[in-house]
Amino acid sequence: MSRSPKDRADSERAALGVERRHRGRDATRHAVGALTTSEYAILGLLSFGEKSGYELFRFAERSVGFIWAPAKSQIYKVLPRLAATGLARGRVVAQSKRPDKQLYRLTAAGRRALGRWLTSVEVDGDPDIYLLKIFFGRQAPNAALIAQVAAYRDLCARTLAQYEELDRGLTRDEKNALPLEILALGLLRTRTNVTWAEALLIELRRDT
Repeated sequence: MSRSPKDRADSERAALGVERRHRGRDATRHAVGALTTSEYAILGLLSFGEKSGYELFRFAERSVGFIWAPAKSQIYKVLPRLAATGLARGRVVAQSKRPDKQLYRLTAAGRRALGRWLTSVEVDGDPDIYLLKIFFGRQAPNAALIAQVAAYRDLCARTLAQYEELDRGLTRDEKNALPLEILALGLLRTRTNVTWAEALLIELRRDT
């Protein structure tokens, strides 16, 4: 008998030894340390190399900005906080015609904190958090990345099932036309998300 996506994902996580966390910010923070999503995202951006606050802001705009878009002021606030806790390290670079530039890089402790976050898989989590962790997935073992993609696929599959159930119960009439069009868009997007995640899982499993 075939297993449901949830059963398959549970088996995958058990086999991979990846942490499975219940939904909720408090549970996640207890598991991986009291950092915000923005702090973890900035650690992830620093994993690509040493950068200033402005460079991080521009990098975020061109990469994770469609998932997580921080204000420039937020980045400038977070960086000293990460440095104060030893997760990042700053240094000043003198510039002849401009103000001195403060550069930050990820420390070993910061890389470990990022790795713990990427290895923690929430149940019924925020879709954007899954995507953010997938974006930084190469900073964790491949098993952790597979688990994040599987969790995202399962969340989308459950949402798709809800949309399909709703679709079956609606009547088709002129008064219902626009709500039905919005539902059709939801069905299309969610099916695409499931298909994308399934294809990515196949690719990632080839690397194991």
